[in-house]
Amino acid sequence: MKKSTKKQVKAEKPKITFLSYFAPIVSAITFTIFACLNLRTAMWFDESYSAYLIRGNFGQIWQMTSMDVHPPFYYFCLKVWSMLFGTSDFALRSMSVFFSGVAIILAFFLLRRWFSEKTAALSTFALSLAPILIRYSQEMRMYGLVFAIVIGATLLLDIALKSKKKLAWFFYALLICLGMWTHYFTALAWLAHLGFIIYYFRKHGLQKTVFWAYPLAVLLYLPWIPSFFNQVKQVQNGFWIPPVDLATPFGFLSESLTYRGINDATNWLVILIFSTIILAAYLLYKSLAKTTKETRQNFTFLAVLTFVPPLLLMLLSLPPLQPTYMTRYVAYSASLVWVILGIAIVWGVRYGKRLLAGLLAVLALICAITGIVAVDTEEKSNHNRNTILAIQAMDKEPSPILIQVAPMDYYDFFFYETTDHPVYSVNVEFIWGSLEPIRVYNQNYLSEPAEFLETQDHFWFIIPADERVEPIFDDFEVANKIETNKFNAREFIRKQ
Repeated sequence: MKKSTKKQVKAEKPKITFLSYFAPIVSAITFTIFACLNLRTAMWFDESYSAYLIRGNFGQIWQMTSMDVHPPFYYFCLKVWSMLFGTSDFALRSMSVFFSGVAIILAFFLLRRWFSEKTAALSTFALSLAPILIRYSQEMRMYGLVFAIVIGATLLLDIALKSKKKLAWFFYALLICLGMWTHYFTALAWLAHLGFIIYYFRKHGLQKTVFWAYPLAVLLYLPWIPSFFNQVKQVQNGFWIPPVDLATPFGFLSESLTYRGINDATNWLVILIFSTIILAAYLLYKSLAKTTKETRQNFTFLAVLTFVPPLLLMLLSLPPLQPTYMTRYVAYSASLVWVILGIAIVWGVRYGKRLLAGLLAVLALICAITGIVAVDTEEKSNHNRNTILAIQAMDKEPSPILIQVAPMDYYDFFFYETTDHPVYSVNVEFIWGSLEPIRVYNQNYLSEPAEFLETQDHFWFIIPADERVEPIFDDFEVANKIETNKFNAREFIRKQ
């Protein structure tokens, strides 16, 4: 009896072939090329906040993060990354590209365990073309890291369930905890995991190891619990996210496939999106009945991980709760839509629907090209960067830049400062906890600007364009002006 069990386990192990090494590497390289095409686009508040936050030490990062809305693990990683590769926009954003590439490689091995090597190869390549994954891997934010953690944890869960090894359960618990230390909405993925675990145990029997795996994850998370509750209070006091409506689920699919909201899609794009979804659903419906029971079980887990987190987040955004749904918060699920497309194409070919599978491949490719072009040609409007660049082009001599602007604009200016043109902030309204690093780090924050100006003969002063009162400094006169739609910059030189 023992011998046959060992033979069965050995037979179930996926074969390692050349494709096992070649396919994930090609997919990761393809993704990296597309992701790196637009890493120099302008910053926005969340990214420039990330860059400013890591100016502090690890203790300060912990403290400052507790006053914002996200946990600190991503910022710890970004701090280490900056120490290794520098603090340019390309360097800092490349960390997200790296972790998304890791996620793609892990996805191949997960899909190979669940389905077959060929299915894993094509589905992983489809994932590498996902516009939404490429887009959010170009940001100095935690979404690439989250995707790697979720895929890694899912792979470990599959290993733990089928091997019953305690070590696999230990590392699974560790990744659950790291996910919660990175982004709170990984909890939605863990709920999808928990649902599958319960289903699996009903079919295959209970594994007692789970009774210490989840408590271990909670135990490792305890140091952050006080900060978590403090952040929950801040979010419930008011947030900027729009409410969920009937178009939101369709928007999830539209953004997943083309990185465009359903309201922003043109008529032909809407037809393309719905045709792709309907054709993929039809091929999967026709194919699933012809697959094995285990394959159907694995596909169900994949579908749950893809669609349950966004649906749960939409439900949690309904009144009386504050809206919290943003597609990027569940970008890991949105990216997995492309894995499902890849599977639909492979199964369509395998089970006699070659023509329809070929049509789906064409539609998916059009979605990918449309989305990637939109992502890699996107240039955010950033008057902050343009104003700083205009000053640097006009002013050939070193001089400081003082800013007195709206809260959302401070960090962008700080990111684009240079040694010759350092940025100083004055009169900051600390209305959000995310602005606290300016005061606490005290890097170029002027609580008493008059004392600073006594030591200067030449400086620039930036204010909002709609500021009605022209700035006046008694001992200085205006030498140059730069005006944009958003900011007015004045060059002041000390009077002779």
